[in-house]
Amino acid sequence: ENFYSNGKLLITGEYLVLHGALALAVPVRTGQEMIVSPGHEDHVLRWESYYEGRCWFEARFSVPGMKILSTSDPDTADYLKNILEQAGKMNKGFLETKSSWYIRANLGFDRTWGLGSSSSLISNIASWFGIDPFKLFFATQKGSGYDIACARADGPIWYRLMIGSPVIQKVNFDPPFADKLAFVYSGAKQDSSASVSKFLDSVRFTGTARQRITDIGRELPMATSLMEFDALINEHEDIMSDLLGLPKVHDERFLDYQGSIKSLGAWGGDFLLATHESGHKAIRDYF
Repeated sequence: ENFYSNGKLLITGEYLVLHGALALAVPVRTGQEMIVSPGHEDHVLRWESYYEGRCWFEARFSVPGMKILSTSDPDTADYLKNILEQAGKMNKGFLETKSSWYIRANLGFDRTWGLGSSSSLISNIASWFGIDPFKLFFATQKGSGYDIACARADGPIWYRLMIGSPVIQKVNFDPPFADKLAFVYSGAKQDSSASVSKFLDSVRFTGTARQRITDIGRELPMATSLMEFDALINEHEDIMSDLLGLPKVHDERFLDYQGSIKSLGAWGGDFLLATHESGHKAIRDYF
């Protein structure tokens, strides 16, 4: 059996999406494939994860029981074990339908990029077990679940948590000035779970801030000019900078850049959205 889920980028609503703000998010063209086949060792589930043809993680688990028999990375094995155990609680006895399994996961992007290696994994495991991916996500992760929505989406979405339940709406986000926008990897990976925990524990905000972030998420896909688009992402950066007590990435690292820059997802790492009136070449040349 083959399963596939998209990676993701959060364009607006970082952090506040946890508290009911609307977020604009997009699936990306790369993702994670999971191939499930019979194994060769009785009562063993063998897992191997690959990127660009190289195995970066492997583990063997007992079936039943999910005891870690061997692994190249104990922390990753514990993380995977927890997801598989939770999935097993949601579809009892599923793994015991066969005595041996071999799973190969092929990641289409560098896992340090923050494009959704965890969410695409959870989405694929949920598909394999025949369970709700959001239930599996919320049972194992801290976060809004927008990345699970992107894992299954075929285009841009608006995402919102309403009384803790995901509300997903397709949106047309195809700016006429797309040739003047680019996604740039910042070179720093943020721990999304730790970043979310810190925000939930320490940041206080007003309903006004949440409403304005929601409005920006709705207005951004409707922008007809780069000037209008820049004004919206700059306002979004101002609001989040004030809430988090952190400097904007443009001010902190790229003060001489002659366009706009917006942090995407956890501040301080992962991807940036950069704009420039002169287009992609100017962005590429600068960064």
